[in-house]
Amino acid sequence: MNTTIRTVTALISLNLTLVALAAPAAPRTISGTVTATGGHSLKGTVVIACPKGDCDSDDVRGVVISSTKSKADFTIKDLGTVPYAIYAIQDNDGDEDISPGDWVDRALLADQPTTSVKVGTTNVKLELVEVKKPASASTPPAKTTSSAPAKPSTPPAPAKPSTSATAQRGYITGRVVNEQGVPLPGVEVVADNTAAYDSNLITHTDAQGNYRIDVRNAPVTFNVTATLPLRYDGSTINVSLLPEDPQVVPGGVGGVRNFVFKPKPVSRQDPYGSLGCVFVEREAGNFDVDPAQVELTLTPVGKLADGTTGSVIKTRLVMSGSGWVAANVMWGTYTVTASMNGQPVELRRRIGGMETYEWGMSYTGGFTWDYQAVRPNMYLELRLPKNR
Repeated sequence: MNTTIRTVTALISLNLTLVALAAPAAPRTISGTVTATGGHSLKGTVVIACPKGDCDSDDVRGVVISSTKSKADFTIKDLGTVPYAIYAIQDNDGDEDISPGDWVDRALLADQPTTSVKVGTTNVKLELVEVKKPASASTPPAKTTSSAPAKPSTPPAPAKPSTSATAQRGYITGRVVNEQGVPLPGVEVVADNTAAYDSNLITHTDAQGNYRIDVRNAPVTFNVTATLPLRYDGSTINVSLLPEDPQVVPGGVGGVRNFVFKPKPVSRQDPYGSLGCVFVEREAGNFDVDPAQVELTLTPVGKLADGTTGSVIKTRLVMSGSGWVAANVMWGTYTVTASMNGQPVELRRRIGGMETYEWGMSYTGGFTWDYQAVRPNMYLELRLPKNR
């Protein structure tokens, strides 16, 4: 009898386990209703779910309401397992801030803490109200205490041209310039959808270096990157540009992401930078040269790949996983000299195969695609002068 009871109990337990395993996972959503006072249209309102109240997180999710009515339902999908704070805003002036003319939920306008809700909640209630201009007190005219004639005011200095793009609600905007602030046209800007593979939004900068990407109906986040194509020796080299702000951009809301064309800082983890590299080795079997004590001088000859004539570069070598290297050299032709502890060193081009090059106290040449590199580099060999 006891054996039968144990067997039946085990079967019931097994069946319950199988049912639990077969049941589909509950969708990770939060839903509710947004209303606007006075019958105001909700079209363009963005409802955002911030994990643990952190709206700077990469896991922010949201939806854009397309209804023109003053009441609409919303459902935010693909959420995690943490509690979320829910906000709503209709940013009518596109300045990414709460300002007069915008419509925001009442709790946000009152600067009250928003209660976090669990995933699966279906009854979130948000009420939008208009942001009003603050009442301004009238200022009485200043009294004159002297009969002396008023001193003429100094005219204000002319404003410097802006290097940033204007924020526009529902768009990712930005400007791309070089280190001198000159706008760069034709730069490829990619908004990479962080929620789905190979669903990027791509555009290019205009003649003023500006770009704009429409993300009004994209309730996901985007990682924004920019690439400048440079022509050198008949080939195109794509250079990744540095963002002023590397954070992702929420769709529906948008944001400004500006880029600057300048060398990527070299670090111990990444000694190669973002431009050309000059790789240096000692002559085979010759150990008289210590690369750690070598200084290279690179003098540009003619125009470089970025269209400039460049400037003289004096640099020391750094050990990398591919040997001794001087990084972040703009592609072009250079006359190169080397010294060790102040004493001149001979050098020549180094290349695989049977071809050899003459030694000299300088080398003039450019960058090559040798050694199956992903970008052109210069390869040199050093030795102490034979007649020393």
